[in-house]
Amino acid sequence: MMPESSKPPAGRWVKGSALVDYVMLMRANPDLAWAENLSAEDLAQLKQMILPASWYPADLFQRLGVAVFKLVSKESYEVVRGFGRFLADRMNKENPGLVVPGRAQDTLSKYRVIQERLYSFKIIEIVESGPGRSRLRISTEPGDVAARLLAEVTAATAGRLVELSGGRHLEMKLLEAVWEGAKQTTLVASWEARVKSEG
Repeated sequence: MMPESSKPPAGRWVKGSALVDYVMLMRANPDLAWAENLSAEDLAQLKQMILPASWYPADLFQRLGVAVFKLVSKESYEVVRGFGRFLADRMNKENPGLVVPGRAQDTLSKYRVIQERLYSFKIIEIVESGPGRSRLRISTEPGDVAARLLAEVTAATAGRLVELSGGRHLEMKLLEAVWEGAKQTTLVASWEARVKSEG
């Protein structure tokens, strides 16, 4: 399937800029068993130039993410979480004003807006549920091959952004998950705001 140059009106699509990191890892490790984890059609599309502003099928993005998880990360969720934290740090550098010191809720709201630019569907919903507490609903569906990976990356990215905003004693709990039979994936983040010392 060819990428779409403009945002498709239907279906689930991701921007090429969301694919780039995975594609770079794939091309940096050509000797790994990509052909055993991706279809010939997938490989043909991923060998072409990935256009950051074009739209690609979300299923392709998920399959590539799973292949990278198996072959590069060696199925380590610690590596996946590290990648999520890296994404947060890079996002902070590339988006001045993203992190609002002392106001992690505002930072998370800005993070949601950035994520919505990368997906043709509402990928994440963040609901403030009290001081230092937010509920994150991730748009994964039963059968999504990368549902847990997306949840792990999202949790790590959001958690790191809370820390960069001054939140401490962060806790990120999985409330429900599609891979455990739920209809949606929901995380609950809680933290304490850092109080500036006087003087």
